[in-house]
This record gives sequence, C-alpha cells and structure tokens, in this order.
Amino acid sequence: MEDYKLIALDLDGTLTNSQKKISPATREVLLHAQHAGIRIALVSGRPTAGVLPLARELELDQSDGYIISFNGGKIVSCKTGETLYERYLPKELLPRLCGLNKKHPLAVIIYSSDTIITETADNNYVRGDAFINHMPVEEVPNILPRIDFHVNKFLFPGDPAYIEKLLPSLRREFPTCSIYCSEPYYLEVMPNNVDKAQALAVLLGRLGLTRSALIAFGDGFNDQSMVRFAGMGVAMGNAQQVVKNDADFVTRTNDEDGVAYAVQKLVLPGVETHA
Repeated sequence: MEDYKLIALDLDGTLTNSQKKISPATREVLLHAQHAGIRIALVSGRPTAGVLPLARELELDQSDGYIISFNGGKIVSCKTGETLYERYLPKELLPRLCGLNKKHPLAVIIYSSDTIITETADNNYVRGDAFINHMPVEEVPNILPRIDFHVNKFLFPGDPAYIEKLLPSLRREFPTCSIYCSEPYYLEVMPNNVDKAQALAVLLGRLGLTRSALIAFGDGFNDQSMVRFAGMGVAMGNAQQVVKNDADFVTRTNDEDGVAYAVQKLVLPGVETHA
C-alpha cells in the first residue's frame, strides 16, 4: 500500500454532491485522514474566496491544508493565509480579453479578492457562479476600467456548442494563454502553462514530496492534468470519460460518497469510519 501524504480534491462533481455539499461521511473520512497526518489540497477553478467555506468545513486551517484556486493559478496556505504561488494574465492582454464578450455571445466574469465582477449580473451562468462561490456580484458597464488588481483568470460562460466551435480560433488568437473548458459552458482563459498539475508540482516541491505521495480526485476536463500527474489518479463515477480513461482508479459517484470510499480503500485501510 502506497504511503500517500497529500490528497488533492476537485470540488464540484467530486468533493461535493449534487447539492454542492460535503456529505457527513466524506467529511468524517477526510478528517480522519488529516488526523493521520495527511495533508489536503482543495484544487478548483473557483476563486480563492469561493473555496474558503469548504476549507473551513474540513478544518484545513488546523491541519496545514491548502487551497489551489483558479485552476492552478494560485496556492494559499489555509494555516497562515499566505499566498505561496500565483500566476496572472499579462496587463497588455486585458483590453483584448475584455472585448471578447462584445465580439461573441458570451458573458464575462473576473474576480477581485471577494467579488464577482461582470457586465451582465442577470445572466443565468453569472447567477449560478455566484451561488456556487457564495460571492456577491458587482455589475459594471465596462470591465476594463474596473481592473485595478491582478487578474488570475477570465471566465466566459455561454452556449456549449458555440464555445466548442470558438475554442480553436481563440487558442490561435491568444497563444500565450491557456484556454480550455472546465465545463462545456465555461470557457476559461488563464496564463500559459497554468493547470492543476503544474500547481500541485509546485506544492509537492515545497513540501519535499514526490508525485508518488499524491492521490488526486477529479471528474471534469480541467482535472485531467492532475489525475494523470498524481501517483494515484482517481476519477469519480460521474467523471467525463476522458478522465476515467486517464485514471488509475474509478470510484463511486459524488452522490455516493465516492471520495470517502476511495480514501478509505486506498489511503486509510483498516481505519473504521461510517463511509
């Protein structure tokens, strides 16, 4: 049995169930893991503020846990609040990126430290993002003049079929950016070479650990990199097929305590819990 020291968990569709909640059984198993000296990193496309409530629920501040937000663009220590690593988009690209929603039928979202900023607060995707992240929405007529902070990512929600067709041309237009879909309806623009695996490699280096000590859980397209990278890559039962294809182990779904089941089976054998 491999001696795992770091558990990396995607949130939506992985750690949380369909109600966006951590089940009691999953929470219990993850607290057991932390009491056994295993660190947890919550690895999400969400902004840091949108991950904090779940980090508090899992008591990551007491167990030296980490938040990796913006799909790998930022690493924060839950114990100290210190930013350990951060990547953001070049200032010279911001005017062109701010104009994409005017050229295409897309909404646009950026994040300050505690607010979702958009030009269309009544957009269904924007409202959904605010609900998931528990963050207030600030509507502005034009995003560009509002930017007085480093932008970790742009989120362009829209019709999945349109986004799928648009993706190749945007990658050609912005070759210095990492552009992909975290969900079919979420087009994300990040600094180049930013993904969940890259950030986990940075964190492992800081902790003096190797990939073999990492077990990573995911379900979506943006989880592929870390599922491939980890010593043990775990796909949820509800994961995209490409994630399952890359995984070393496929667990139960997020509504069947899939994280708890796999952690108990692969990380904490012999530990009695109610999962």
